Amino acid sequence: MTFAATFRLPRRLVPFLGFFLLLAHPAQAQVVEAARAALPEAVRAAGVLRIATSTQWPPFAYQGENGEPDGIDIRLVKLLAAKLGLKPVVEDVKFPAIVPGVSSGRYDVGVNQINITTERAKAVDFLPYSQDGLGLLVRRGTAGMDANNLCGRTLVLTQGSAQVGIAERLSAGCKERGQKEIAFLFFPNSADTYLALANGRGDGFLIGKASGIYIAKGNDKLDMTASTLAGPSTVSGIVIAKGNTALHEALRLALESALANGSYAKVMADFGVPDGALTLEQIRNPAPS
Repeated sequence: MTFAATFRLPRRLVPFLGFFLLLAHPAQAQVVEAARAALPEAVRAAGVLRIATSTQWPPFAYQGENGEPDGIDIRLVKLLAAKLGLKPVVEDVKFPAIVPGVSSGRYDVGVNQINITTERAKAVDFLPYSQDGLGLLVRRGTAGMDANNLCGRTLVLTQGSAQVGIAERLSAGCKERGQKEIAFLFFPNSADTYLALANGRGDGFLIGKASGIYIAKGNDKLDMTASTLAGPSTVSGIVIAKGNTALHEALRLALESALANGSYAKVMADFGVPDGALTLEQIRNPAPS
């Protein structure tokens, strides 16, 4: 005779049985059936979501204190995997390998604050999930710094970074308006740039708000100003193989569910960037890249 045949749950405990089962299977409790039904059959049958990322880009993807991948992108994609009833399998690769790896089918998705651009959209599809504007990282205690009023200031810059072109355009605008141009101090890598700023060289450093907030949190000599550079934000997306409409639809439905129940907003808020979350309209109808 089996245990199941002999054991009888007391009637008064029957209403609590479902609660205990939910605790035992938290991922299953979050499954969005419409999203799971939309999955490609091969992914649903495999039961896993293969995720490519590079854990060298905090706060979006990095090695947590326990040695496991963590960050905005990692938490979000794990949340979506749970809603799809899939086990997330994260592989740490070099950044340039993410898009080709998804395109070739080695991975189901890729994440690493990958900005949606016209060039990238030729190779893969994207599900937009975050936006990030440029802010200003300054030495702690610096007053009066505004990302939209930099004429006459000195910016520290990393050689070859996207911020160089932006800073040059801002400086040209200062000159056109008859104001003093922006001065630049160049450094070979980000670490040297942050160190120079912390040591009082230059007035500020243009940086994505999410990254700036994360850096300032770990450096008692730096702070992030509240201002955001005027202009369009960069929008990042989950990388999906070109033409994989079924997986795109499943992930979109899962993301919309996370938006509706607040779990998506919580991921962004936990990293100090609640305004990095997209609206339902932005998810469904992204602006042209």
